[in-house]
Amino acid sequence: MKCASKINVFMFFDYRDYLRAFFNELKKNDLDFSLRTLQESLTFSGSAFFSRILDGSRPFSLEKARQFADYYTFPEKEKEYLLSMVRFGNEKNVDKRDVLLKALVSLRSNHKEYALQDASLKFFSKWYIPVLRDLMPLILTETDYNQIGRMFVPPLKETQVKSALAYLIENKFLFKSDDGLFEVREPIVSTPPRVRSTILRQYHLKNLEINADAYDLCSVDERSLSSITCSLSPESFEKVREEIRLLRERVLAIAQEDKNPSMVCHLGVQWLPRAKKRRDK
Repeated sequence: MKCASKINVFMFFDYRDYLRAFFNELKKNDLDFSLRTLQESLTFSGSAFFSRILDGSRPFSLEKARQFADYYTFPEKEKEYLLSMVRFGNEKNVDKRDVLLKALVSLRSNHKEYALQDASLKFFSKWYIPVLRDLMPLILTETDYNQIGRMFVPPLKETQVKSALAYLIENKFLFKSDDGLFEVREPIVSTPPRVRSTILRQYHLKNLEINADAYDLCSVDERSLSSITCSLSPESFEKVREEIRLLRERVLAIAQEDKNPSMVCHLGVQWLPRAKKRRDK
């Protein structure tokens, strides 16, 4: 049996990132260490077993992850977290991934150093939280929760505004300056890719629902809606996706250069197949 490296498993949501850090730490302390010798010690079959896991070409099965944890004598809690991380990383169903993500956060709950990071995962849990963060710096006078709620399209309840504002302040998404005004110091909210995809799915679906309600509440001058239906090859599909990415960047650049904002806007672009030609056998 071997002793595990000093890399803390609770720092990670992606088991590949963890394994990469774990192996790098082992290499520093043991010049004879190699993925090949580890594979042989664990009697794992297959060509370049761990290398293929690290490059994403094969998954780390639950059975093999359990053998790995036993080989390195993981404490029970760390082993449980590793196995949960493997389940989360291998799960393709986004609804099941959401459940597994909550299980990972729960297992990390006893580690105070991750409390703020895990709290930040709730940023996209409600459609109005990101909007409120951008709205508060635009409010130059003392305003009560009711008045703030009426600024939203559609309007929010007083309790929703109060709860969301408390969350934003507590988790340092919003700061109050000496003159009593709110400011955003970190404009980018970052989460690991697989975690982000799990959380953002619900966020995007809710925004689609809210946009339907907001449509009737906005005048023609306050909205811009259009759609395109066209036939494309997979290559052209990717080209359009890149154009959409560039458009988002241009919109953000315009927003950053704006010296006198008076509204918080939401741009949602849906680009997906509506019909596919069946391939001939």
